[in-house]
Amino acid sequence: MKNLAVMVVQIVVLAAIPAAAVNRSGNDLLVDCANLVKSESIESVPADNVLGMGYCIGIIDGMVTFNYVYESVLRAGENADLVQMCLPQRISTRELAKVIVKHLENNPGKLHQSGQALAAQALTSAYPCGREPEP
Repeated sequence: MKNLAVMVVQIVVLAAIPAAAVNRSGNDLLVDCANLVKSESIESVPADNVLGMGYCIGIIDGMVTFNYVYESVLRAGENADLVQMCLPQRISTRELAKVIVKHLENNPGKLHQSGQALAAQALTSAYPCGREPEP
């Protein structure tokens, strides 16, 4: 089962290589996710914000999906203690975007770093497994 977990991680890493060319910073992600949080409907979004909001949604969806697969593999292999993020069963993309925005606003010195990495830190800090969430 450990080999399966390693294989899943390798596939994800290899699949992400072309996406590395479009790596965006925490500054970009803050703007994109803040626009998502503020929007009331897709009709109310200015056309120039739609792509960025889609980026925020994509980051969140990718992390949630990967976490679900990763958690399933680890739990099946009796490695549940390695699971880093335990998301609530029912949580909206908008709520997760709020968590990311709050984390980015609380860590302005990190905004030059990878937006993807900062989003992962935000969700892992807010929804840890077996420990208290970080403030």
